[in-house]
Amino acid sequence: MRDADAGRGGDRKRRKIAARRSNGVTPRARPARRKLLTLGIVAAATAAIGAASPGGKRLLNRDTQQPVGPAVPTDIGINLFGIAPYNRQQVFTNLIAQSEWFASQGAGWTALPHDQVDARGWVRFLRAGQFAPRPLVLPPAPFITLAVRCTFAGRGRLSAGGVARLVAERPSSVDIMLTSEGRADEGGWIQLEQTDPADPLRDVDCRDRALPQDQLFHPAFVASLRGFSAVRFLDWQRVNDNPVSIWETRTLPDASSQAGPGGVAVEHMVALANEASVDPWFIMPYNAEEDYIARFARYVHANLAPGRTAYVELGNEIWNDMFAAARQAREEGLAAGLAPKDDPFRAQMRRYAQKSRAALRIWTGVFADRPTRLVRVISTQNVYPDLAEMVFDYEDTARWTDALATAPYITLDLNGRGAGDVDWVYSRLDAAVDETIDFAARNKAIAARHGKRFITYEGGQHLVTRDMALAHRIQRDPRMAAIYTRYLERWRDRIGDRMMLYASTAPIGDYGAWGLTEYAGQPAADAPKLRAVRAFLGGAR
Repeated sequence: MRDADAGRGGDRKRRKIAARRSNGVTPRARPARRKLLTLGIVAAATAAIGAASPGGKRLLNRDTQQPVGPAVPTDIGINLFGIAPYNRQQVFTNLIAQSEWFASQGAGWTALPHDQVDARGWVRFLRAGQFAPRPLVLPPAPFITLAVRCTFAGRGRLSAGGVARLVAERPSSVDIMLTSEGRADEGGWIQLEQTDPADPLRDVDCRDRALPQDQLFHPAFVASLRGFSAVRFLDWQRVNDNPVSIWETRTLPDASSQAGPGGVAVEHMVALANEASVDPWFIMPYNAEEDYIARFARYVHANLAPGRTAYVELGNEIWNDMFAAARQAREEGLAAGLAPKDDPFRAQMRRYAQKSRAALRIWTGVFADRPTRLVRVISTQNVYPDLAEMVFDYEDTARWTDALATAPYITLDLNGRGAGDVDWVYSRLDAAVDETIDFAARNKAIAARHGKRFITYEGGQHLVTRDMALAHRIQRDPRMAAIYTRYLERWRDRIGDRMMLYASTAPIGDYGAWGLTEYAGQPAADAPKLRAVRAFLGGAR
């Protein structure tokens, strides 16, 4: 299972997430620009646009030099990490909703050919000597033996493997004992041994026998969102894959998998926001059709619970050339003559402004009867505040925007550092916190001049190394809690408003260590980032 997992998902996930985590302050993303910024060029520019007064409570309008208002109360949201089983977070009660079918003939797993599945993702037929395994997401800690029942329609036969053991078979169900010990390399799966092409085995639902059949989300997952004000669905929507999004081919709520290329169904995202009482933050794919955007917005408008506010933006980090959508925006901007050919970055950002304005106008029309329940977001690079000016100053983009967002990450260059350098890292993190908040204050001043809120779309630590011993020691060090406390307090005192941390749950890897926890149910005593966030939410506002 693990070899197949890495071949189809693990390596791809590492490449994708390693790319998407570049926020312009690591050596691999515009080092020359960072050098200029840290030499103080942006500081000089910021003096012209206004800065926070002592304590960061009030900002000055660049034109009038009058205060524009105090920082608003801070709240904390969370980016939800991808739902694939290897991320160790059970989202849905159905243990197979977060995986897809594979093919096997007894030696390794490969992708199941598309012609063998129907439109909803169920296996239509098996070839001679072929089986179809499918991973189970492992339940949250504490790790116990879990009694699972898999029900299904149609005719066929299921077995189980790995840490899943088949204990009973019936015509339309099987019972499995799932024994997880929390090891990083363990996995469990069901396996389709036989299916009748005339009446294929389908509608498989494997869940804890103690949970009701109509319960969509695992209760521990919903409980993990307690105290957070919002959830951002970037990884659930798989926006970084740069899909061409068409409403008719979107993921449906009754699809076999919610982990496919189309991401999680909008119906489920809205349902989570309603059940967990959080504001949803949606990202419209850069290549989404206008009809897709309009129908997505209408569904949210009609089904989001009263009192909840929808946040929406177009694309993810369209300033970041490591993403296909950003490179596409640059090519389109240059082709349209949006800036001189020797200024491709301006062409890129103006194209982003054009596309964002078009998408946000659609959402504006849909929410015309309740405009205060919609926040339209433009996102730019924290360490390059000029980008926000490029976007806001382009035609009437600012008119269709409510908030500017950046990702003020805590970062250090760890190249060449090893497991013995943990003290070196921690001796520099306080300064790294202060530096990123300084840049955030400059972006807030720009937002204030344009009459906009300033929030984050992501945030937290950005300490990436391929030395896994160093990564584990940094992330598990108790001092990380103090760094997060400093970070959140500096944000509250100097900036205020919504901080969207990245991310919920994810294991430590060479692509980063983004989760507040490494696995679902990890005790707070073993998770310093989570411990600090919970303490902050509990009273340090």
